[in-house]
Amino acid sequence: MTPTATVAPTDPRTTRRLRTYPGIDVSFVRDSSSTADALAEVDRAVPYRVRVIVRAALRHWGLPGLIEPAELLATELVTNAFRHGLGDVGVRLYVTASDLLIEVRDGSPVRPVPGNAALDAEHGRGLLLVTAIADHWGVSPDGTTTWCSLPF
Repeated sequence: MTPTATVAPTDPRTTRRLRTYPGIDVSFVRDSSSTADALAEVDRAVPYRVRVIVRAALRHWGLPGLIEPAELLATELVTNAFRHGLGDVGVRLYVTASDLLIEVRDGSPVRPVPGNAALDAEHGRGLLLVTAIADHWGVSPDGTTTWCSLPF
C-alpha cells in the first residue's frame, strides 16, 4: 500500500473537494557506531538507497524531469541528517497539485543553517545546494524536519 498525502484547496473560491496525491514515507535506523565525523558503512549507504527510492517514485508518478534535482536534494538532506541528527532518519516524499515535497526527519531540535565552506572543504555546502536548487526550503517549528520543494 502506498502512503498518501491529502491536500485541501486553500482558495475559498474553489470547490471544497479533497484530492489525494501519492507519497512515500521511509525510515532508516542509525547505526550506533556512527558519529558526525565517521559514519558507519551502513549509514553511508543510505543516501544511495534514497536516490533509488526517489528515482523509482518519480518515474512511477510520471515526473521524470524532477529525478536529477530531487535525487540531489534528498541526498544532501539525508547526509546532513546522518551527520548532524540524533536518531533514526526518516524521508517523506510526496506530491501536491503543483510541487514535489521532500522532508527529512533527523530527531535533532538544532535548526540547520547554510554553511560557509572553505574552497577545499569536503563538507559544508549541502544547504547551499538546497537553496540554489529547491524552489523553497525550510525547517519544521520543532527543528526536527528539514523540507524542500520543487515545482512541476
